[in-house]
Amino acid sequence: MKRVCFGLLVLGVGLWLASPSHAQKRGRNKEDSGKYGWLSSLSGAKEQARKTGKPLMVVIRCVP
Repeated sequence: MKRVCFGLLVLGVGLWLASPSHAQKRGRNKEDSGKYGWLSSLSGAKEQARKTGKPLMVVIRCVP
């Protein structure tokens, strides 16, 4: 009986730690994205793509 309870506890904790909510960090802002090379304005991104000759990747998302 103890083995079953321990196994269920380990399984529950493992599933909790693997949940998607732990994979996403909250509280990121525009300064953090700029640090990694992401731009928040389309016009600025177009200008940079034109200067560097690299393609432009646009991600449209809802930021709460």
